[in-house]
Amino acid sequence: MSILMFKEFAMKKFLLIFVLSILAAGVISAQELTLKEVITRSSKSIEETLPQRAKVIVLNFESPAKAFSDYVIDELSGELIEGKKITVVDRRNLSAIMDEMKFQYSGYVSDESMQSIGKMLGAQAVISGSLTDMGVNYRFRIRIINVETAAVQRQISLDLKKDTQVAYLLGNASAQQEMEKKRQETEKEQRKIDRANEPKKANARNNWISPNFNFFYNTFENSPLFGGSIKYEHMLNSNMSLGVNVYAGVDGGFNTFSLGIDAVFHFYPWGKTFFLGTALGYGLTYLNFQNYEPSYEPSFANGIVVTPEIGWKMDFGNTGGFYFQPGISGALFFGTGYKGGFGLLTVLPQAYLGIGLAF
Repeated sequence: MSILMFKEFAMKKFLLIFVLSILAAGVISAQELTLKEVITRSSKSIEETLPQRAKVIVLNFESPAKAFSDYVIDELSGELIEGKKITVVDRRNLSAIMDEMKFQYSGYVSDESMQSIGKMLGAQAVISGSLTDMGVNYRFRIRIINVETAAVQRQISLDLKKDTQVAYLLGNASAQQEMEKKRQETEKEQRKIDRANEPKKANARNNWISPNFNFFYNTFENSPLFGGSIKYEHMLNSNMSLGVNVYAGVDGGFNTFSLGIDAVFHFYPWGKTFFLGTALGYGLTYLNFQNYEPSYEPSFANGIVVTPEIGWKMDFGNTGGFYFQPGISGALFFGTGYKGGFGLLTVLPQAYLGIGLAF
């Protein structure tokens, strides 16, 4: 009795496993795949069906949209080429033949016509396909046709998922808008990543312009001067720049007024924010010494100004854009003026702070 019970239990277990296997097979066979997956599986099936190095051509794919058909033909051809197991016939001459026979890649082509086209192109097999709307999904079919016999060697049928990519290729307007939105979002995220990974170089842009607040000290008069300047700088490469600086200044007692323009050279030793610079320009200074030496009349001094400089660029956040530029320099003023001869008139050490824009 126990043996019979064991046999009955074993039989029931076997039937249960058998039924579950059938159900699982049904679920697998009904699995919905993405467009990339159906193309990849179709490519593998073609390679398994045809002999090694067989010459084939992916001739046409019948679908509601030319964009979808063209995509499938191109991707399937690419998969077969990458697989290197069969030879894909060059399609450059196919367009002329298709036009002559008045067929379209996305339209219906009879087996006999495909056989004729395959022979013209020297192919051993022709690949064609179709897309059928099944309601909940699409039926994606690929057929392999023997060029010699016109017989269908194999038909591959797969269930294609109705996702955004498929809808986009089939011309669905809302899907196209959604794909475009995703593309823009992806590009935006990539730009953020690129900016985050970009080295923090204040000279990452080509052009820099900044108004500056300057504090001078006139060593001849032992008096401070306050002024401002506008500086423009153009990067020649990541380490060097040329620019121009226009400045003006006045002391607290309005005894001295200065104007000048410089050609500016900056060198960035590490290609980053710190720079060494020098400027060469022309300066004009109004001197009023009557407060100090009544015998002196107000006069003008003018001449060459040489200005060594050290400075930094500090970004507000992202590389480039708005930035701070603090620096120190010492202007050496060589010229003619109250002394009547050419010589070093004065030294003007200065500190400055600029707030500028890179573009």
